[in-house]
Amino acid sequence: MAQFRARQLAVIRDAVAAGREAMRATGDYDALTFARAFIDAGGVQLPGRPDAEEEASALGERLLQALAGGSGRHPGDPDLQREVDRARTEARWTAAQGDDKVVGFFMTLPEAALDSPTAEALSHENHGLGPGVFRKADIVVLQPDCDGARFHPVLEDEIEC
Repeated sequence: MAQFRARQLAVIRDAVAAGREAMRATGDYDALTFARAFIDAGGVQLPGRPDAEEEASALGERLLQALAGGSGRHPGDPDLQREVDRARTEARWTAAQGDDKVVGFFMTLPEAALDSPTAEALSHENHGLGPGVFRKADIVVLQPDCDGARFHPVLEDEIEC
């Protein structure tokens, strides 16, 4: 499975920040709001193919259409599914950032990702809140072998000292 290159990860991370900022600025914590800003910032990338600009642009258009149409599952198009999931996750994540009781997000992985060394390493990382829990201000950009990962809000009273 192709992986994002370091430069692609940086572009995606910056585009996620732009998408989150767009949602906060408008007060609209919607996946479509995120996706528009994310696409404008060049966030749609094809794993291992940083120069595939036309294909990335077409993927961005499919993403907007899927979100506008309410379509959530795209089993025949893993790149589209990854971006739909990212937009929805980021919308929920950004909305939850406004809740002072939320301190982070716990990552759960689907069965298919459990054999991935990348996923295994991430699930054991500790950012001060426990293994697999990311701070709420973090921007987490996952490799394609982690597709299907979910992030669940962790409240301050759920953290053990």
